[in-house]
Amino acid sequence: MKKIVGIFLLAVLLVPSVFAAHHKSGEHTKKIQVGYDTTEGVRAPLYAGSLDTVEVWMRYMRAHDDNDLEAIRRANADDFKAWASDGSVVESTDAQIALLTDWFASSNPKWIHKYSIANEFTDQEGKLQQWVTTGWELTETIDGAEVKRQEVFDVRIADGKIKTIYIAARPINESE
Repeated sequence: MKKIVGIFLLAVLLVPSVFAAHHKSGEHTKKIQVGYDTTEGVRAPLYAGSLDTVEVWMRYMRAHDDNDLEAIRRANADDFKAWASDGSVVESTDAQIALLTDWFASSNPKWIHKYSIANEFTDQEGKLQQWVTTGWELTETIDGAEVKRQEVFDVRIADGKIKTIYIAARPINESE
């Protein structure tokens, strides 16, 4: 019995020191500022965000690669909206699904992930906004020829759903 009590006491004493060796005091609560957001006309601190938002986006892009329109539909927030690099605006999930149905059939788009950065800030109304800024290489097959471009997405994630997407794109030259 004394041996069991001794092992228990040793475990109680060692476990905190093991955790302390791996985590600095306040590590989980301290936000790391990575820049500023000025979309509301004032300079607000932009912090490193939760990597959970990156996982939401990675699943979303996997659904695009798999042409899984239902998974895309489920992943979108009720008030989903996207601004494409050509200046067009997709006003709803239904509009996005219609666009993707035609696009998937005509060009078989496929993406290769390049980077993702999770960030967040508190807006003037006191609401946390979570964003992912992410870069991808897109390859489409148009009339039998491959066309490549680089795409950068700025994505707002709200309650684990895709709420807003801003897309910037440029062609990838043969020399790259």
